[in-house]
Amino acid sequence: MSFVPRKAFKMSLRQKIEDNFSTILRCLEPSNDLLGRLRATPFVKDRISIIKQQTTIDDKSYALLDALLEVPDDLQESVMNDFIAALRSSGQDHVANIFHQESDKVPMSDDHYELLSKKMNEVCQFLEPRDGIIDELLSCEIFTISNCSSILYSKLRVNDMARQTIEILQRKSDDSFEKFISALNETRQDHVVYILTGVGVLPMSQEHRDLLYSKKKQLEMFCDPINGVLSELVESRAISGSSQEQRIRSITDPSEMALELVETLMRSPDDAFDAFINALNKTGQSHVIYILTGEDDSQPVSEEWRAKLKEKRSAVVSSIYAQCLVSTLVSKGVFSEYDQRRVESRVTNSAKGEMIVDLIARKSQSAFDGFICTLMERHHEHVAEELMGPEVVGEIQTRVGTVEEMAREDLVHVVREIMQRAFNNNETEAKKIEEVLSSNGLSVTEINSGSIVVKFRCRDHAAFASLENLYTSKRLDQLFTEAFSSRFAKKGLEALILKITDEEFERHKELQMMTTEHREALLSSEELLVEKLSVKRELLDKLSLCPRRRQTIERAATPQQQVKTLLDIVSRQPDSAFRQLLNALRATEQQDVATIISGDSSEHAKKCPAGVCRKRNAEDTGNNHLVALNINS
Repeated sequence: MSFVPRKAFKMSLRQKIEDNFSTILRCLEPSNDLLGRLRATPFVKDRISIIKQQTTIDDKSYALLDALLEVPDDLQESVMNDFIAALRSSGQDHVANIFHQESDKVPMSDDHYELLSKKMNEVCQFLEPRDGIIDELLSCEIFTISNCSSILYSKLRVNDMARQTIEILQRKSDDSFEKFISALNETRQDHVVYILTGVGVLPMSQEHRDLLYSKKKQLEMFCDPINGVLSELVESRAISGSSQEQRIRSITDPSEMALELVETLMRSPDDAFDAFINALNKTGQSHVIYILTGEDDSQPVSEEWRAKLKEKRSAVVSSIYAQCLVSTLVSKGVFSEYDQRRVESRVTNSAKGEMIVDLIARKSQSAFDGFICTLMERHHEHVAEELMGPEVVGEIQTRVGTVEEMAREDLVHVVREIMQRAFNNNETEAKKIEEVLSSNGLSVTEINSGSIVVKFRCRDHAAFASLENLYTSKRLDQLFTEAFSSRFAKKGLEALILKITDEEFERHKELQMMTTEHREALLSSEELLVEKLSVKRELLDKLSLCPRRRQTIERAATPQQQVKTLLDIVSRQPDSAFRQLLNALRATEQQDVATIISGDSSEHAKKCPAGVCRKRNAEDTGNNHLVALNINS
């Protein structure tokens, strides 16, 4: 056998590609860096634009290999040398070694490649590319800057970013797999390591992931991450790094922040779920625990009251004086110290009011009830009535024929029990009343034991006016008499008569919210009044001001600031405070100031032209009202 020189066995570029086509196609990265370096290579340079037009990485790789397969015989060696050099310069030594081995870098092994493919979907549910692992892969020279940019600066969803990370990794050298595992451990994603190797901590169980996913909307509405929960999760290491914490904290909208937290937890180890429950418990958010487990007594504020807070938001915000409320809300456990800081960090009273309303809407039902109690206790009864509706108390008296006193008492007792059962069970007698009441926006909600005391819950002051009309017209007497008297006619019952005192009606009229017209008359007069209105002690004595409000006015830095503070405070009180201020001004010889505020002067007319002091919105005075009726002991 004759000797054949070693050079004769040197394989051509074409042969190398044909023998290793599937391997090269799987691990080649047709990056801009690689293609840019091939622009000077004869024959290939004319194909670069066509290659770049391809959509997927595989399509680009295929087009590049096709171009290389068509290289003429006389250019095979020079093009292969250029291609190898371009591969090494662009960080693809493992591909270059297929053509000419100079190191131990080899393409991803079939075992590692198939493992990543098999576990792709599961890994993508938990891998968090934004939490440092991409930087780790860059620092250990697995990923290029181009790889990092294509992931981190894309507008892909997190799952898609994770998928792209794995797909890029599969094109790297085989030692990249172990470096990827190390990077996962380094960035505290060892639950992803567990998916790939069986070593590490368990990822979030499917049960917990499904629970978080199914409750996502409610968690978005009620979970308050900034209220201590996030800090607790960081301390317990359930939030696995500063990047996760910063990403969540950087979101300003509370609902979006809660959503980001939930999605972060769903990508975490399984023990993060228990850490979340513990954090909620420590930060007074047991109503959120109820959403997730149904095991706590505290429930979220009902949808009815959330809707009312939204419907009445503008009126409530315009009427709240936060300085009178926050300390009491904290002492009642309605607000935390975090809540207090968030409210007090706002500059204007309206901004503070908005924050209070937003926080209450994310709380428990008991916290909402505590908020209403605080309003009642801290001189905000008009705001409580705006939200809850006026509650008017009356008493049903029985008119009977000649019977003994004992028989009369027994009759009242029996009538009350029959009425209670009828309304609780929606019996015929109750239906007759409710048919008439519902046409006037009224409903009966409860009858308790004791004497026949009636509580009418009015949806708003328009409904309150309807109640007064039904009362003065004796229509309510007729309704109750027709429904219940016939059953007790043989016992002497002739009629049921409702009694509501004038004082009860007047009390609620005095608590009507400041009208938009009066509020704007006060605030639009501010510029004219800062030099004219004198905030004297005798003036303040004639106003219904709680000690806190009065103290705030008296401690204002300048007389001008006193005027502004007074006008703002009065604008947040019931509408009766407007008339009270005008009367107080006239009584303290400030008739000209009263005239400006009331809009009777030409000077005010110039400052507050027609249309500025608008009428109250139709929704505030419309007839779409609802009155609820309680009959209690």
